Amino acid sequence: MKENAYFTVEAALVLPIALSVLLFVIYMMLFQYNRCLMEQDLGALAMWGSCQEISDNAVLETRIRQRIEKIYREKYVAWKVTGLDAIWERNHFKVKGAGRITFPVPGWNFWSDEEVWETETEFDFCQMSPVTFIRLCRRVKSGGMETTNN
Repeated sequence: MKENAYFTVEAALVLPIALSVLLFVIYMMLFQYNRCLMEQDLGALAMWGSCQEISDNAVLETRIRQRIEKIYREKYVAWKVTGLDAIWERNHFKVKGAGRITFPVPGWNFWSDEEVWETETEFDFCQMSPVTFIRLCRRVKSGGMETTNN
């Protein structure tokens, strides 16, 4: 009696490809999830920093460093935060961050020689005086942001 084994051959070819695609998609989702978390943390830090009204730069620097250290890093899944930096220049508050995720299988990263995906993000907020803010809000409420040149 002769039996056909073509189902076994097809399964041996399709199963590794399907599992590879599934693992790749999972890692893509982890990367995007962690990137979004990092952007959310840095955006909140940038908004916090732009609202500070401290004239002493040493006190402001200390508060910024304390705030950076308070960022909860254990929520990042398979992710390593490689850089967090905050810069205060005049009335601009800049926050920069970087992170990376390492691939579990060598040779899967087709875009680079390294086995990691890296990303960076930056937020730049300008501190505005309350008077300017109120004027802008009134201008928006009254019908638009037209500029007049006299």
